[in-house]
Amino acid sequence: MKRSLVFARTFLIFSYIIIFGYNCAIFNRNNTPLIVQVEKHLVPEEPVPKIIAAPLYIPIGLLAGLLDLFLVHPIMRIPNAYQDTISILWTPRPENRYVTRMAFLPFSVLLTPVIFFGDLFFRSAFDVNGNVDRARIEEDPIKQVKPIQQALAENNRAAILKWLTSYSYSEPELSRSIIDKYPEDAEIRRLALQKLVGTLNDKTFPKFEDSLVGYLNKDPQSDRILLGVFRRLYSKKASEAILNLVRTRQVSKENAKDYILTILYIGSEKDVQFIVDQLSGVSENKKP
Repeated sequence: MKRSLVFARTFLIFSYIIIFGYNCAIFNRNNTPLIVQVEKHLVPEEPVPKIIAAPLYIPIGLLAGLLDLFLVHPIMRIPNAYQDTISILWTPRPENRYVTRMAFLPFSVLLTPVIFFGDLFFRSAFDVNGNVDRARIEEDPIKQVKPIQQALAENNRAAILKWLTSYSYSEPELSRSIIDKYPEDAEIRRLALQKLVGTLNDKTFPKFEDSLVGYLNKDPQSDRILLGVFRRLYSKKASEAILNLVRTRQVSKENAKDYILTILYIGSEKDVQFIVDQLSGVSENKKP
């Protein structure tokens, strides 16, 4: 009996953390395909039929939500966890020679299940970088694109912002065109960047890498979005561009720390050594 109570209490605490946690995946409709289908097929649009049908769709919706939370969405995130594990533990780095890779091979084997299941749990619980998947778009993309194209043609800033803050999927080319149309509008740029980077992966990122590098050093919020995707996808071009900005002192002191950390995380051995030498020089100059 006590064991059952402990299990139930643990389950409830776990569910509470997942459901009410920061940036929770369950709040993104793209992560709850069963709930979307319940809303689409069982919930009437008119108020009176909706009230009458409530005893039917509410319990079905709750069951769909639990299945989305603990089964469907975690299964959808398995490919992402697999790719992250391969990238972190099994992708050779040019700066690591054969002997180094062989020395770390036992650790890679031991850490593989830890990294995989930890990454799977994190991606299942939290809406990391949007995690937009085309297979889970709840509306017709053509219907979604038409309003934003009209808003762009009319320069309707309010409509553009409303669309950018929605969960509707967009092709990355569309997000990039919005940024290029309003290069000086920091709010539109930030929201469009969030929409753009959320759709990128190892295969699609190279097509947009140069454009994203060109958006660096515009404003701190945009930089945080860009540095996040550069670290996630190990952009060497970005590392070189960031190093150049740091070297020529074009970066504010507030942003310099994030830039340097990004170089240390994704930079080549030469880039990292330059940063280490600079930091060592600063430390030496501060000594009495």
